[in-house]
Amino acid sequence: MKRLSLFLIALIVMAVLGISLLRVAKEKVLRDLAQPVAYPSITVAPTFPVDANAQVENSLFVPYWTLNSDLDAEYDSYIYFGVAVNPDGIAMNEAGAVNIETFVEKVPAGKKKLLAVRMINTQTNLAILKDPVKQKKVISEALSSAKQHGFDGVVLDLELSAIPFDSLVQQISSFSKSFYTDAHKNNVSFSMTMYGDTFYRIRPFDVKTLAKSTDEVYIMAYDFHKSNGNPGPNFPLKGRGTYGYDMDKMIDNFLQFVPGKKLTVIFGLYGYDWVVDKGGKAIEKGQPLTNHEIQQKFLSECLYTNCSVKRHNESQETEVRYTDEEGKDHIVWFEDMKSVAEKQKLLKQKGIS
Repeated sequence: MKRLSLFLIALIVMAVLGISLLRVAKEKVLRDLAQPVAYPSITVAPTFPVDANAQVENSLFVPYWTLNSDLDAEYDSYIYFGVAVNPDGIAMNEAGAVNIETFVEKVPAGKKKLLAVRMINTQTNLAILKDPVKQKKVISEALSSAKQHGFDGVVLDLELSAIPFDSLVQQISSFSKSFYTDAHKNNVSFSMTMYGDTFYRIRPFDVKTLAKSTDEVYIMAYDFHKSNGNPGPNFPLKGRGTYGYDMDKMIDNFLQFVPGKKLTVIFGLYGYDWVVDKGGKAIEKGQPLTNHEIQQKFLSECLYTNCSVKRHNESQETEVRYTDEEGKDHIVWFEDMKSVAEKQKLLKQKGIS
């Protein structure tokens, strides 16, 4: 009987340990998704030739919630962000779809219009990627909406936080190929957005395969330092040794698999404000700030205690440090048109126009 009791106790202890280990393992996987992937220190030369004389084209992303203001006529193309996807296809009653006509009316005559398909909910995206019928419905409804409103192409904004299992990678590639094929049948272009840190962190995207079934790849060169992480540049121009990665390396990574003429780099003109400890580590989630808010709070006249503003040579972005009314220390990093201009010089040198 005593042995039986000891055996039962041992089983209970093992079960508890098993549950604890599973919980720890799950938490580790989630942390790993945000961690960098080690790359060799030697930068491999781009696979595709560089055309430093390529004609520069500028595009503007226009979120549906910004349509109260007029659009500047200085851009070559305008990307409407956009229609959302739910488990049943395109969400036709959502604000993005409802406001399409307003966007179309505001685009200057003769300029290219692209429709972004917003797939930003991971659980919804996974359900669609597993179901060819759902994929077909999303593609059909997106292309129908694009044709109905006179768009020249669609841009798939597929955002996922998931472990890159082979099955998921293949599902994404297959979905992209189907979208590309059907788009061309309807005489519209097909493009995709990709994270700027695709090669640096664990991402379920096979860039080489995806590049073959896209007319253009939009690199989201922002949010390298996350709001729920520690302070840092939006996406540093240089400074791989300091930040672990930079735009210089990022472009070389993409040029291994995507011709420069297919690449467009997206900049995010905003910043984050982190509350930090004495060592500069974040103790609260960073709060987003528009450039207008940054100008008013820090650049025109900073009224906070211990306020300092410094543009860093490596990243070319600006860091603000200050202490608020409650005595909390803050660090702000932000992108502006000056840092964008420096990054554009690098892109031009690498044939990204």
